[in-house]
Amino acid sequence: MDRNPVRQSSSGAGASESSEQEDQKTPSAAEYMRNFKNIIAPGNEASMTREFNPQVAYEFEKYLNPQKLKQHVLKSEKLRSILEHYAQESGKPLKQMERQARAIIEEIGLERNMAIIRWCGIAITAIGKRICDGFYVNSASMANVRKDMGKCPVLYLPSHRSYMDFILMSYICYYYDIEIPGIAAGMDFHSMFGMGTMLRKTGAFFMRRSFSNDELYWDIFREYMYALVANYHIGVEFFIEGTRSRNFKALVPKIGLLSMALLPYFTGEVPDVMIVPVSVAYERVLEEQLFVYELLGVPKPKESTKGFFKALKIIDERFGKMFLDFGEPISVKEFFGHDSAQRMQRAGVGGHLQKLNRQEVELVKQLANEIIYQQQRRIVISTFNLLSLYYASQLYAQKSVTLDELARGVLHLKRIFEQLGAHVSTTPSSIKADVIDAVEIHSNILHFATGRLQFTPMAAKQLAEQIDVKRLKAHALCPQTMAVAVPMLALQLYINPCMFWLARPAYLLLAALKEQRNQQNQSTDISYDASLCALHAHVTTMDALFQHEFIIESNREAAEFETHLQLLLDERVVEVETSGRIKVQDNECSHVILAALAPFLCLYYQLVVTLRKIPLELEFSNKELLVRVQQHVEQLLQQPGAPASHVHPYCLALDNLNIAIYALIQRGYVLKSRDSGQMKIASTPGKCLRELETQLLEYCQLMPFAQYSTAANQQAQFHIAKL
Repeated sequence: MDRNPVRQSSSGAGASESSEQEDQKTPSAAEYMRNFKNIIAPGNEASMTREFNPQVAYEFEKYLNPQKLKQHVLKSEKLRSILEHYAQESGKPLKQMERQARAIIEEIGLERNMAIIRWCGIAITAIGKRICDGFYVNSASMANVRKDMGKCPVLYLPSHRSYMDFILMSYICYYYDIEIPGIAAGMDFHSMFGMGTMLRKTGAFFMRRSFSNDELYWDIFREYMYALVANYHIGVEFFIEGTRSRNFKALVPKIGLLSMALLPYFTGEVPDVMIVPVSVAYERVLEEQLFVYELLGVPKPKESTKGFFKALKIIDERFGKMFLDFGEPISVKEFFGHDSAQRMQRAGVGGHLQKLNRQEVELVKQLANEIIYQQQRRIVISTFNLLSLYYASQLYAQKSVTLDELARGVLHLKRIFEQLGAHVSTTPSSIKADVIDAVEIHSNILHFATGRLQFTPMAAKQLAEQIDVKRLKAHALCPQTMAVAVPMLALQLYINPCMFWLARPAYLLLAALKEQRNQQNQSTDISYDASLCALHAHVTTMDALFQHEFIIESNREAAEFETHLQLLLDERVVEVETSGRIKVQDNECSHVILAALAPFLCLYYQLVVTLRKIPLELEFSNKELLVRVQQHVEQLLQQPGAPASHVHPYCLALDNLNIAIYALIQRGYVLKSRDSGQMKIASTPGKCLRELETQLLEYCQLMPFAQYSTAANQQAQFHIAKL
């Protein structure tokens, strides 16, 4: 019997190539990382005074400028049809509707001023050189994007972890002589004195955060987006996640803007649309501290010009390297498999009636998931990502870590991640120097003391002075809890980018642990195929539970299962014996993989425990539930002897609690009223929270560090200043 499964390719809708083909084309890890070029290194900087003759995204015989684009929209038959429709519906004169439309388009529309673009480029170069060790761009993948440009509209869709994302994209386009795209920006930037005008003149077009009740605005914005894609030459950039991810994980994609941008394709007005997934990674994110505080309930500061200049104090800090990679361009035509005749049937439909049908919406959702998948595949994993992951696994085992142990652990993880297909920036030949440098960059989180890595102390008194607990969005956490939670959440932020690679291996490892325990009670041998089927079933169950937590849906599940099983076999974590029985080894690799998933298991478990205490007939708001969970978790964190596998400071993170609440609503465990937004526990048969709690508790108890207590963690590991 072959106990080393052969990797199989799986290419469902959306997977343009099989995993096997991708593997054959992929260069070695070292070769791949050599393609990254520091574009602000001395001698490499972009000359912001040179003549700018960019390659356009979409070639036309005659090009529009920003003002002519607005006029094109205002004079179009589609917009006139829309305005006539609303004039008739509202009883208002058509002229009034036209004035209203003009004002809306002026509010939305982008502009272009090369003097301002050049000035911004000079400022970015200067600031980047001061606070960063480099802007590293994959020049090979950029060349791959450029070679197919000009034939159809281009959409640039970057991952979104920082406000730096869209600034870097424009800078890189200028550097590589590509037309700077129109960038979708929120109206909160528009209202910033001076900044809104500057952003508009560098290519930003503005959209209101919410315009669901203003149908006229919705239709006019959609027509502007339609023209920007179908009739303009510069390409369009927006963030498919909709907002910055404050926990550094991919968010569930929002398909609103993507649907609008693809409408010219569905109507047959453009032959294809080229989508470029862009992966942006930071050794240290500029907004790191703000994100940690926001996760714990501190209100987000309002964007303002004063706040922007206040934030410039970061020029005295170090943020390491920034990495940008460009995924293989996705042809919408090839992805959807549409023919032109099918699309042309939509062309005669009136503008205000142009909406995607159910089948098209499903296709766009599949495409959105593929974009997120491709973004995550190319996010560079830094030394500090691996260091955080390794250090967290040692915390669970109550072990302190030396520089030598960290260096060995990081190199081991580098090998594991590269086997999975990740791109890792760690250099083996200078591993100790890399580790020391990573810790120095993140000295606000970790530092070496007496030769061992420790959390940087954060006194409760200091936090009490910085944060007004009365303004916290949910429960008013006490300063002592904040002092424990802040450094742990900051560390977790840098573990989270690893979850794209580790979530499913962790599911598989938990499944193997569960099967091992189940098989211990069976006296007869089990077939190898039966064992694999059982593992598949457990992984599928966890995939369904965490589908909104880790956005890894890709129609490649079968191939990835084989890849992950092979990894666990190679690392001697899992063994399938000749009898078909599964045996799991308790080693360092298994600890790291399980430690990565532990905070999420804890969070879902504590959420369900909290929900189970709420009477079935009681209605409650989202905020009331968040308060209940945070109160419950804070009490546990202060209790001696609480199992570390059941509770973690990450359970206090509001963004992730909201994701988990949404997941339970989607799965039918919690019911939410569309009108009032109030929630209540479902009493539907088959949706029993007690069973889910039992299942999550079982997974928590399978963790090898279940014996360790949170109180001990606080005292021996967190190294928080005396409270």
